[in-house]
Amino acid sequence: MEESQKEEQRKKKITQVQTFTVPFALGENQGNITVNTNTPSNPSQEQIINQAIQFHLKGNISEAAKYYQYCIDQDFNDHQVFSNYGLILQGLGKLQEAEISLRKAIELKPDFAEAHYNLGNILKDLGKLQDAELSYRKAIGIKTDFTEAHLNLGNILKDLGKLQEAELSYRNVIEIKPDFAYAHSNLGTILLKNDEQQLSLQCFSKSTQLLRGENVQEPNHKRFTAISKTKIDHDIEQFEYLASQGYEAEKFTDLATLYKKVAAEINWPSETQLIFLSNQHQSLLKGSYNRLLHQIKAPKLKQAAVNNSLNVTKITNDYFNHEFGLTYIDDFLSPKAIESLRKFLLGSTIWFEVKKDGYLGAYLKEGLASPLIIQIADELRKKFPKIFKNHPINQIWAYKYDSRAKNENSSLKGINVHADFAAINVNFWITPKEANLNPNSGGLIVYDVEAPEEWDFNTFNNNEQKIREELKNSKGNTKIIPHNENRAVIFNSNLFHETDTYEFKEGYENRRINVTLLFGRREDS
Repeated sequence: MEESQKEEQRKKKITQVQTFTVPFALGENQGNITVNTNTPSNPSQEQIINQAIQFHLKGNISEAAKYYQYCIDQDFNDHQVFSNYGLILQGLGKLQEAEISLRKAIELKPDFAEAHYNLGNILKDLGKLQDAELSYRKAIGIKTDFTEAHLNLGNILKDLGKLQEAELSYRNVIEIKPDFAYAHSNLGTILLKNDEQQLSLQCFSKSTQLLRGENVQEPNHKRFTAISKTKIDHDIEQFEYLASQGYEAEKFTDLATLYKKVAAEINWPSETQLIFLSNQHQSLLKGSYNRLLHQIKAPKLKQAAVNNSLNVTKITNDYFNHEFGLTYIDDFLSPKAIESLRKFLLGSTIWFEVKKDGYLGAYLKEGLASPLIIQIADELRKKFPKIFKNHPINQIWAYKYDSRAKNENSSLKGINVHADFAAINVNFWITPKEANLNPNSGGLIVYDVEAPEEWDFNTFNNNEQKIREELKNSKGNTKIIPHNENRAVIFNSNLFHETDTYEFKEGYENRRINVTLLFGRREDS
């Protein structure tokens, strides 16, 4: 929630409080609401609005929502009310209503930069990228040093394929705020798409240095407070692994002990459900949670990282013999490359993204970027030019899974069915085959069904119900590629795909890990 300095000062002036009652009726929430004010008379419009804002600032969203709705019903035409209520609606997933509320706030106060910015965020979530771009530009026009607006404008421009403009936006952020880690990493992503790999790695390296610092931007950001049982169990295992490998053994042993203490004190609702660390537990963890505490080096190899013995002609023909484009490769990487990458992914504390089904994600912008992983992606394009054409590297990520998924009644599972915003997808596995208890599973399911062209990203990437209906109606074939160490699957990114069921041995080094490389854009496939 963003507010102007003047409004913030006005709120601070309200000191002594007394309690009064205001009639309140909203559907099922009929009853009274209590207003805190500094006068013994009926509360004024300003006092009611202030009380709503105070509830919002303190995180009491349900009470804040009641007050905002009351203000709206009473025709309190205050831009803060509509702006803040819009943010609550956005958080509830009511995006169309949120858009209406933010547009009303802007109508009441056209020079409210934060409202334009927040509207841009809502429009982005709705898939209205051009409209979101316009909103961010309006916010910047009002407030030229609005770093978040510059950053999100860059993200939108990147998604729209306007790479030069996106690069300029990220450079603007860095000029305003040189220590903004994510601006450096996002600039690195743009440079990677432009095939400026050395400059890209420099940007990612700078981002990594900043992320190692104590004062990372937004210390109260969800990344540093959201946690699940599976996430804390992973971190404990990783700390114990690092200690066993001789990496700052005392430090990581102490961290493992501390995390076990915190884990024992939390009443976990399930294996996978996200909760937020209390202030007490945040203080106990002392800024260690989801921080880049350790990173193994994965340098570029002097020799080829992608196996030189691959039969390029056969693999290329196999890909195009499939109706939509699909093949898989065994012994994908050289022995040295797979060993180096495995050490990097096991030892680097880069697994910051906590997914709802229990698996964890690592991304270029938060420590995954390394010379080796960029080398692998670049070599692929050069080795298979007919498949990858002129598609630039679009994105790279890695996911790590919990082996307890095989247990009865476990809520753990892999990635739901989806398609990706790219032209070509490469998915490969690095976990030793001995860890896989069922060699006929644990890999990838690819459907011979493309996401309809008219579907937006949120639909083809997240709407499982609609995707399942599309799969049922299309009656396309299904290809199951079982897990194997150092096996890569190359396929048309627009094909629906999902993680197969998996049964892996327990133990940190046995966790299933896959790396995904995306090339090009969906419309270029």
